[in-house]
Amino acid sequence: MNRGKLIIFISSAILNIALLYFLFSKSENIDRTPYLHPFELNSNLNLKSIVKNGYKFASMPCGQVQYTKQIADTIIQYEVGIDCDKYEGKYEMFMFPEEEEIEEETEGKSDLKTTYISKTLEEEIAENKYYPWELKEIENCYQEIKWRVYTINFGKDLDLEKVRNFIYKKGGNIVNENWNKEKGGNAIVYYRNNSLYFNIGISKDEFSENNKTWVFNITRTIPYLDFEKIRKNTEQQKKRDKYYGQ
Repeated sequence: MNRGKLIIFISSAILNIALLYFLFSKSENIDRTPYLHPFELNSNLNLKSIVKNGYKFASMPCGQVQYTKQIADTIIQYEVGIDCDKYEGKYEMFMFPEEEEIEEETEGKSDLKTTYISKTLEEEIAENKYYPWELKEIENCYQEIKWRVYTINFGKDLDLEKVRNFIYKKGGNIVNENWNKEKGGNAIVYYRNNSLYFNIGISKDEFSENNKTWVFNITRTIPYLDFEKIRKNTEQQKKRDKYYGQ
């Protein structure tokens, strides 16, 4: 190998190593912080990052898992979706066996006894902070945190000027409002830093047990703010569509 080819080979190797270092260091340094700002969103969140930040399982209405964190008069809630299905082959509708078959299968098993150890929900969460999942079982699964609800308790008396000042101080711009101090209402807020619109609602609700107060809600989906997140979501949707024959 002559000197020229040797220099080219070494230069190419150095560039490849530098590229690999850049890619791996970049992937490890992804910001997964759940922001406390009412109008700042992070599309790189996952279950591990929000739990690390103090979020805990709160509820699971209609199978939609909710994690929340309370800071003084503010509650922030994320909806967590995890899909471990590989979507291989084609979907086949499950058919329940006939009633007679069920009776045959269960015949002679009535004498079996099973002992169950009951645990409260608080005990389950204390033992496993990723409840209702086990972290090791979902590490390679598709994760999606697409909804956030930001709730603030404004007290028993509604002061709309106080609400407006809060929005303006946080950098929001009210583009449309439809509320009054007797019934509350809603508004649309534009946040210039990320060019997003937010739906704002004010209603009298139970922020804490037996305490009816005016509650300020900021609800919206978390948009995919980077190409990689968009690509992964598109690939996952294509797998689902192909599996279910759509």
